[in-house]
Amino acid sequence: MASQLNEGRNLSFEHNVARYCAPRNIVNGRPIPDAFNLRPGEAFLSTNWLEYFHPLDRQLQIPSVRRALEGKGFRVNRNGGFAVLNVGNATQAVSGASLSFVLLGQTSDPSHAGVFGISEDDADFAVALAKSVRELHPAL
Repeated sequence: MASQLNEGRNLSFEHNVARYCAPRNIVNGRPIPDAFNLRPGEAFLSTNWLEYFHPLDRQLQIPSVRRALEGKGFRVNRNGGFAVLNVGNATQAVSGASLSFVLLGQTSDPSHAGVFGISEDDADFAVALAKSVRELHPAL
């Protein structure tokens, strides 16, 4: 685990975050744009910083994200998945927006990160984020 959290800092472009995708938001093994839409009133898109758990090993990172979400009472569906976004690639994919991936950290979930700079009524960012996903891991 990370030795020093530093909540509120921007994540580096080489880092990665995971976004849980419900089964209804996965079609043909790919997340659809709806998986990246803000809900009404949300200020940011919730994700989890993967390098918090281990610098390189997805086999450790993904189960750790699942446990962090379940520890907060979030129900992870076995048919859902975790979409991995590289911070740099996702930032470049969303043209015309100034995205920032910020470590938020919580007592119950120190890896919690938010994607800021997204407009609630702009569907283009969701399409771009969905296209920038390079990995989708089973939730369970």
